[in-house]
Amino acid sequence: MDKIISALLVLLFSISSLSGCVEPDTEEVDVVIEICTEGNIPEWYVGCTFPSFDLVDQNGTHWNESSANESGRWVAYFSASWCTHCKPTIDALDESIMPHHLLIVNKHESNDSSNMTQWHLMIEEELNRSINRPFLHAPSLAENLSVTSIPHVLLIENNTILSARVGLWDSAHEMSMWFNATSPESGYAQAMNMDDMGDME
Repeated sequence: MDKIISALLVLLFSISSLSGCVEPDTEEVDVVIEICTEGNIPEWYVGCTFPSFDLVDQNGTHWNESSANESGRWVAYFSASWCTHCKPTIDALDESIMPHHLLIVNKHESNDSSNMTQWHLMIEEELNRSINRPFLHAPSLAENLSVTSIPHVLLIENNTILSARVGLWDSAHEMSMWFNATSPESGYAQAMNMDDMGDME
């Protein structure tokens, strides 16, 4: 009887020591959830491909997704010339984002807002310094990305939107950290009244 019990214990121990070493009969299947398809757009298009564009800035220089991505990560700042509460954001962006990594995009469609040279000069005058950034008139690009609330700041890498910050944001230090973060956070930059953040058209 003792020999039977001993044999059963040895058999049981052998079987338990093999657990985990035998491959299961079924293969694991990776489930891929595709985002950015019709009916499955994430908030602020984070994770989606930035739309193709071909635009001319206030100096006559052409910009497209290839030229923007040549320098690695870059920022698309959506605003409008009439947006007075947006100026602290453009000021902090200009202070924090290195040259050739920031595009300033006008989302307002009317003719009185389409002069990028005028907007550029107005910002330089109000900030009392030179702003060597491309100013682009692109209401259709803003519409493609459903940009309504401004200021609206997108961080892009390899044509993919990594992060979005919406609303007044005046900390150059925070922007620099966000730009360089491994996993940059998205969200409303500061707690604001939603009426103040909306498109004031």
